[in-house]
Amino acid sequence: MPGDADGQGISPRSKQRVIEAELSWISSLVLFFSTVYVVLKFDVLWMGFGIFALSLYVLPIVTTRDPFKAIPWEITILLSSPMILHISEGSRMMSDQFAWWDDFTSLAFAFSLSTIGFLLTVELEMYTSIRMNRPFSIFFVVMFTLSESGFWMLALYVGDSFFGTTNLLSNDDVMREFSWILIGGILMGFLYAAYIRAMSEHRSRTLGFINVWEVKG
Repeated sequence: MPGDADGQGISPRSKQRVIEAELSWISSLVLFFSTVYVVLKFDVLWMGFGIFALSLYVLPIVTTRDPFKAIPWEITILLSSPMILHISEGSRMMSDQFAWWDDFTSLAFAFSLSTIGFLLTVELEMYTSIRMNRPFSIFFVVMFTLSESGFWMLALYVGDSFFGTTNLLSNDDVMREFSWILIGGILMGFLYAAYIRAMSEHRSRTLGFINVWEVKG
């Protein structure tokens, strides 16, 4: 039976590493099956979103060839949340009944875009020579969120033009979407700065986040 150096069984650090990975794998199933669903429905825009999010999830695992190098479960759930809202019939019913529901889904989408930006900063620092300090990382997350939302709106416009859909109803709807995405990007930029700061050193080492957003000298 494998054990630690003292022969007392699995060490606490190894045990936490396994638990973190298992929670991440379970939460990734939500993202995976949501992506499979939109692929089967041939929902092109959300197919692209889901595949890109899954690619970010598997990148640390593939790069390190270590299945335990999975991103935290809470981040995976945030990545999945706008897809779950999009494919939910209950969400469509809420949209018809409550005017604020569309704003809520826009905010959830902003949180997910910001999460992608955060993962990019983390993975750039983990696997390349790029280093960022905390203020620039916050700025990067916010600007990435806004830039991705611009591409997303352009894709919606192209889809409406070619396929006759009605994703964009008016200019006011577009501007309101951008406003919520800006608010969500700013909130999540500062939230992720606090998230890294509050993370214990033990968990930070377990996840491989130990040197993220720390530029010395």
